Amino acid sequence: MEIDCDYCGKKFEFKGGKVHFNRSKKHYCSLDCLCKSNIIHGLASKKNGKQDKKYRIWCNVKKRAKQNGIKFELTINDIPKIPEYCPILGIKIQENIISSPLDSSPSLDRINPKKGYVKGNIRIICNRANRIKSDATIKELRLILKDAKKL
Repeated sequence: MEIDCDYCGKKFEFKGGKVHFNRSKKHYCSLDCLCKSNIIHGLASKKNGKQDKKYRIWCNVKKRAKQNGIKFELTINDIPKIPEYCPILGIKIQENIISSPLDSSPSLDRINPKKGYVKGNIRIICNRANRIKSDATIKELRLILKDAKKL
């Protein structure tokens, strides 16, 4: 049967049979299109006991966005490279060895929270900076800064 590739739109001959066609949600004309799509081939597997960090960030953010009704249009390739130092606090970003995140753990930040998780609106900062940004207003941050200058 001839169908359209779900990535590039090119027509191709699907030879997997009707059962496989119905079971699969997406169909690709080549491995190249499969890898360029949102399919996470190989990233979910654990190497040296750890999953790919960008994959874990992507999965956690996707789940959180769905739970909280936040717009999510990212692929794993949209997740930026994890910087060595936090661009806000300047602390070294390190992966945690325990299950809960540390202040220095990498965290995906929405630059403009109203836009959601979309390409161009995200960056990696440390978990501490993201927690501070999460619910503090500019007025509250100014008051904290004013108090810190007094001390």
